[in-house]
Amino acid sequence: MMVPARVLGLLLCVQLCMGSEVLRLVDGGGRCAGRVEVKHEGEWGSVCTYDIDWDAQRASVVCRQLGCGKVAHTSSYFPFGQGQGRIWLHLYCRGNEATVQDCSHFGWGKHFCGHEWDVGVICTEALELRLVDGRGPCEGRVEVKLRGRWGTVYDDAWNMNDAEVVCQQLGCGSAADTEFTSQDLQVRHPIMLAYINCNGNEKTIWDCSIKGWGPYNATRDFNATVVCQGFSRLAGGDSACSGRLEVRHNQAWVSICHSHVDLMAAQVVCRELGCGTVLALPGAGHFGAAAGPFWDGAFECNGTEPLLSACTRQPPHIQNCSQPAAIICSPYTGFRLADGDSGCDGRVEMEAGGVWRPLCATAWDLPDAHVLCRHLGCGSAISLPPPGQFGTGTGMLLHDALSCSGSERHPGECPVEVLGQPPCPHGHTAAVNCSGVTEPLRLHDGESQCDGQLEVAMRPGIWARVSVGLWDNGTATVACRQLGCGVPEKIYAVPATGLGLMQLQELQCVGTEELLAQCNTSRTATEPSHNPKELSIACSGSRRLRLAGGPGRCAGRVEVYSEGTWGTVCQDTWTLQDATVVCRQLGCGWALEAPGTERFGPGTGTLWSGAGVCSGVEDALWHCPAPVQHGCRRGGGAGAVCSGLLDLQLTGESSRCRGHLEVQREGTWGRVCANGTSLATAAAVCHQLGCGTGGSLEAVPAQGSDPAWLSWVSCEEGARSLWRCPSAPWQLQECDPTGITYIACDQDTRDRSEATSPAPALTHSVDPLTEAPRSVSALTVLCVILGMLLCLALAALAVQAHRTRAQCQGPSKDAASEVVYEELDYSLMPEYQEVPSHTGSLSHGSGTKLSNHSRDGTEENDLQVSPGRGTGTEVHSADRKAPGTHLRGHRQTVLMGRRGHAAPPGCVLTTGPSVPFTDPSAQPQHRPSHGYDDAMAVPEVYPSPHTRDVLAQPSDDTGYDDIGVSALGTSL
Repeated sequence: MMVPARVLGLLLCVQLCMGSEVLRLVDGGGRCAGRVEVKHEGEWGSVCTYDIDWDAQRASVVCRQLGCGKVAHTSSYFPFGQGQGRIWLHLYCRGNEATVQDCSHFGWGKHFCGHEWDVGVICTEALELRLVDGRGPCEGRVEVKLRGRWGTVYDDAWNMNDAEVVCQQLGCGSAADTEFTSQDLQVRHPIMLAYINCNGNEKTIWDCSIKGWGPYNATRDFNATVVCQGFSRLAGGDSACSGRLEVRHNQAWVSICHSHVDLMAAQVVCRELGCGTVLALPGAGHFGAAAGPFWDGAFECNGTEPLLSACTRQPPHIQNCSQPAAIICSPYTGFRLADGDSGCDGRVEMEAGGVWRPLCATAWDLPDAHVLCRHLGCGSAISLPPPGQFGTGTGMLLHDALSCSGSERHPGECPVEVLGQPPCPHGHTAAVNCSGVTEPLRLHDGESQCDGQLEVAMRPGIWARVSVGLWDNGTATVACRQLGCGVPEKIYAVPATGLGLMQLQELQCVGTEELLAQCNTSRTATEPSHNPKELSIACSGSRRLRLAGGPGRCAGRVEVYSEGTWGTVCQDTWTLQDATVVCRQLGCGWALEAPGTERFGPGTGTLWSGAGVCSGVEDALWHCPAPVQHGCRRGGGAGAVCSGLLDLQLTGESSRCRGHLEVQREGTWGRVCANGTSLATAAAVCHQLGCGTGGSLEAVPAQGSDPAWLSWVSCEEGARSLWRCPSAPWQLQECDPTGITYIACDQDTRDRSEATSPAPALTHSVDPLTEAPRSVSALTVLCVILGMLLCLALAALAVQAHRTRAQCQGPSKDAASEVVYEELDYSLMPEYQEVPSHTGSLSHGSGTKLSNHSRDGTEENDLQVSPGRGTGTEVHSADRKAPGTHLRGHRQTVLMGRRGHAAPPGCVLTTGPSVPFTDPSAQPQHRPSHGYDDAMAVPEVYPSPHTRDVLAQPSDDTGYDDIGVSALGTSL
């Protein structure tokens, strides 16, 4: 019989509450840190013990009993002050006890330690970590909360390993940069942790080795600053606010399946990245295929989490996912009208990256103003005052040229152009006068203001949804007319969301009313809706047009949003005149091509039947006369390539990631002049081309007479798309003597194929046998041939060496008389050898030891030489690697034979040194530690004078009649 979860929770609460009644931590700034005190016979008293009896394992009983997590730090030297009054217990815990009272002790009130041994503990629940004074929760100064106070950390050897632990603990991915600084300030932060040493794989910073637990007061203000990569990012878009969703896992970026991200999770991602609200969750593959493996899991968020890593992890909904999730956030985090008479008129200002900037009025028009006024709840736009009428504002002018159609729900949905826009005169700021009268109804959660669920304003900020009923046709007609959205195209019911919204019941409209308020409403619900169905409407004004699957918004497959869904256009009768209407409607110039499905694919969704034979002068595709169609023989997928298409490339080199920068406009390629072009332009271009995140830029002389389109391209640091960089206006021109722009990306095509090849998949594996065969170059064939010739030469040398060795061995009559070769691996011997000055001899049953001292003189490494079987000799190594010794990478061969058999002249006794290596756990004796890793350093070795004397002896002086220590010294 299963116990209900509520009963289990009650039992757990009772256990914790009873534990807190007899045990507490005091003077530590909270219930999970402080001096340990127990309650006995109604009186609280301290607990004492000696330092050897109080460590993290033994103190874990306290943290576990109080429900405070694990032990972060312990001390038996009254770290939280000496207690007053009774000492109740002198404890000895093993760490596996359920309560402190279960630990061994001498009895209540009996102890052999004073208050100076009062023990304390800091549990993990008492500690907090954060980054402050940065651009977000994943960047800034490291601060730790200890004893109820926030303070900094001190470590003059602070490094990326420490920063990695901080970022991972905060759910901010891996560390990108860190530094440790100090300065003189009037207000100094207390130091909470000092001298921190992390390996980089700890789960929390208090799992690292920490020598100082504060708080401490310092004469200077010390700051450890960390910049994390972040847990999530959007890749493949033209800015950091749109693209495929990827998260940091095991120090690598992995994709998230499209079915594992919902609107709530997308809101968290947009907020984490410093972007505005969620604009769309486009279909799978909108920003291309995944660049790596998929993360095996899903996220469940409530929308308020600061980071996606703070959301609940869920098992995956589907297995073997192939399509990544995509999110489009608004690049703007705020909009406002400043210095007007009300909040509905004034100077247009937008916030991006935490900075408010006035908008340039060069491209500002009435459709843009309509969208902004509606978004601010100020009705519709009445007029556009002269630029600068409401002042110039502060900060640099924002050169973003919005291209709104007027039906967008949010200004962030409007296409934006920056590159090539004309300069903005000083004080030329955009302004608007809104009506200030908001419509008492709206269509919510649709693709535009003209489709979605019908909602009616009950009072300011309170909206009620309309339930389905018998009068829906008339209601939809009045709603579409009142919103200026034409006539209803589709009326349908959607399930109620259950979010607690009010609901209008029995809304009765005939269809001839001017306003929805004139319709009869028999009853209004005052409680949250329980009706399972709510009314949704798609008006004719909701029709939208887009080009999908292409390199930009001005080239791609034609798709039409109608009746609440996106559909493709039949290509049977598609002509250049039809494409011309599409390009003009999208503000993309004129049509250059009208390709079919072979160019941009067939697309998905329903087939829109409204496309027809256009003359080329219509202002919208749905205004063209639609021919009578009897099916669609060739299927959907009609496309358009407009003159407004912008494209870029690097030319003149074998790699697409290196060469002269060229841009395409109006179907013509042109170069970019180097004069005035910023160095950050290289990073933006490389990122946009998928050639890494950085590169170099230089000016080279122009060759030929090819014209240039642009100059003075001024990308800012962090730009991910050339199209979002300001520049001089578009104009075919010749560059000045400065020359043209040449860019070399850090990651060329070959590097990119290696870096972006899928890592070992988390949810699936890639069979290399299924990969397409690669062509073999002539250079590869030549390398193979040369390698074979080299192998033959080495084989010949090996045969010659074998013959020479055979001559050195001499004739052998039986196995017992054969010369024995023994490999002594001196890479496992200590760096400093003490060679005895006397010459020893070996006799049966006796042995000689070489004592090799480590750098601290406390441990030995004994090389035992003892007689072997028959007349041979065996070499033994006892404790070949002494702890704390530095190692030499030399391997030498000692030739040992029978008494009376000497080595033939010319035979070398040593094979020479191999590649030296060092033991990372040891430090060289002759060089002090400077706090950095010496694992890659190769120390110099200085043999003792006696060793040099022995090495100087000729080989024929050793004699092989008696194999003694002198022979081994020679081999050393």
